Amino acid sequence: MPTGRTRRRDEPRTPDEVRLASYPHPYPAGWYRLSDSRALRPGEVRYVECLGRQLVLWRSASGQPNAMHAFCPHLGANLSLGCVKGECIECPFHRWQFTGDGRAAFVPYSDHTPDGFLAQAFPVQEAHGQLFMYHGCEGAMRNVAATPPYPLPRIGEVDDGALVFRGAYGAGQVRMHLIEFAENAADLAHFKPVHSQMRIPWTRLRLPGFTLQHAPSLEFDRDVPWRMYFQDKATMHILGRRIEGADGNGHVSFHGPASIVHFRLDIAGRGRIVLCQTHLPVAPLIQEVNFRWFADRRLPRLLVWYVVGNWISQWRQDIQLWENKSYVDRPRLCRDDGPVLQLRQWYRQFLPEAHSGD
Repeated sequence: MPTGRTRRRDEPRTPDEVRLASYPHPYPAGWYRLSDSRALRPGEVRYVECLGRQLVLWRSASGQPNAMHAFCPHLGANLSLGCVKGECIECPFHRWQFTGDGRAAFVPYSDHTPDGFLAQAFPVQEAHGQLFMYHGCEGAMRNVAATPPYPLPRIGEVDDGALVFRGAYGAGQVRMHLIEFAENAADLAHFKPVHSQMRIPWTRLRLPGFTLQHAPSLEFDRDVPWRMYFQDKATMHILGRRIEGADGNGHVSFHGPASIVHFRLDIAGRGRIVLCQTHLPVAPLIQEVNFRWFADRRLPRLLVWYVVGNWISQWRQDIQLWENKSYVDRPRLCRDDGPVLQLRQWYRQFLPEAHSGD
């Protein structure tokens, strides 16, 4: 006999399920960082779970990185238990071999090799020492030779040698939905209560007497619809007095659904730092966060470390809020809250059609 504790099968049962039910689709379309380039050497194979998928990531003998659905389309063996043979990956079960675009190249016991794209494969590209994969949220099989809806963003100053690699930091996992980081840029009203206190770089420890005043703004690119720009002019104060020459001017480019974010930080009269921050959804409410930064050769390493550490300290101030909030589908906003609704409209372009309604 049913009791008062009986739950419907579709009723959320845990705090995370309750939170998740309020959010948009957790895996929007876009380019996502899978790993450092050097973590996958020629001939190596890795199993990766992310974006609601099980993937096999492998690099051919010639150095070409590839990402495919992890399970063999023949009879389901996990390809990550196989090995690389030249430009193919070999299944550990029946020794079928597949090219990086998902075609069967060799069946050892048959003269008949099936035609077409058998295994689901995904576009993979390298940029600035990292491996990125394009994920389409509709889940349709993709010919990796096809052009994704928008290109993998690159940092021009790194490509032409003006900026050099200065460091990387794996920040681990944050229990949040991906949209939170994008929406954070539109929530202009939170900067004063959350980010006005200076911190010791790389920590959450306050610097007594040191404060920041922010002048943030957000702009949507009308010509490049998958890109938006956040700008912040910050001034430093000690005991209420502005410190001349300590102003900061940050320009942030969001590429796709906040999966790749580039911070351009100009140090007045000295040079530029570009920080690449990436988010990879390894579960609906878990993001793997990585930082990688480049700087003008003239900038002292200690200064670069200090500037990057300041940003990461400010980023950490949001984490507790992100990890304990839910998504208000119809927020009650006031005039000075910032372009939150415009941001949500912009974000919908990356969602599956069934999840992109009003």
